[in-house]
Order: sequence, then C-alpha cells, then structure tokens
Amino acid sequence: MTKTLPPLFWMCFLLIPLLGFQDPAITQRPWKVERYINKYRYLAVELNQQSGIPIAIIFAVAGLESDWGTSELATYSNNHFGIKAKDWEGPSYCKYTYEFFDGNWLQLMECFRKYTFIKDSYTDFGNFLRTRDNYRLLFYIPQDNLAAWAWGLWDCKYATDPEYPDKLLRLIEAYQLDKVN
Repeated sequence: MTKTLPPLFWMCFLLIPLLGFQDPAITQRPWKVERYINKYRYLAVELNQQSGIPIAIIFAVAGLESDWGTSELATYSNNHFGIKAKDWEGPSYCKYTYEFFDGNWLQLMECFRKYTFIKDSYTDFGNFLRTRDNYRLLFYIPQDNLAAWAWGLWDCKYATDPEYPDKLLRLIEAYQLDKVN
C-alpha cells in the first residue's frame, strides 16, 4: 500500500508559485540590507527614472556609504551617499573619515552635506552626478553595464578608495541588486 501525502501539503506546494515568493538567493540578504531596499526602493526607482543612474548602482553606493542607513553620517545627517560639503552652501555634518592618498590611508576631519530628509540625499546624489563635468561621461554608459558604472564612478573621483569599484560590484553580486526594480 502506498502512502499519499495529505491534501494540505499539495495545496501549499501548488500555492507557493502563485503567492509570488522571491528567489531563495535574494531572500538571503542580511535583514538590514533587505529592510533598506524595501524602505527606499521607491526613491531609487524615482532617481533612476529622473537621472538614468542604474538602480543597482544607487543601492550599492548608498549601501556602502551609509552601511545600509545605519552609519553615523546617515543617522545624523540623512546623507546616504557620502557627498562632502566642499562647494555646499547648506548645513553640514563634520566627522573623521579615511581617505586614500599617495598609497596611504589618512584619517581626516571632513564635512559632509546634511539633509533634512533622506529623499533630499537621493535627489542630491542624482544632481551631484548630473551637474558636474567630471561625471558627464557616466551617462553614456548603458544602465546594464554595472561594472563600467562602478569603475567610472571611481575614475571620476567619486571616492578615493582604490577598491571602491570592486566593493560596489561585490555588493551588487552578493545582494543581487541588479534584480531590484
């Protein structure tokens, strides 16, 4: 005599695809990454539509620069992209940071842009890249060429860390940020 599985098992088995469960690899994101993506997806999509910056790049930069919204800079200044206040006339937040110069890491006191709302940080990131000549060539790169975007940001001097492009690409791959839309 063969055993049959209870009907409830089969119902669950048949309903799983209908309920829209995510790819298991995507659900392996750490909780703070998943929370961040879910909370700010609408801002990344809006920024992408307005600027052409790939969503995966937006999230990789924001995640790296703000530690998924938990860094000191994100907490006290709503700055999720690490944009400095060098030519900024608004409020700023100053803190120690590390910069890579002449083959060495140096700890420096730097001032960063401070925003009233996180949305302002996203908007300003787009404006920052769009309005500066050194970033102009980024917008000729196809949105699906994430490696070129990552290396282009570094080449345009967005960050001094020589491993910055690799860090962005590792985040994109590890958390499948290229699948977020």
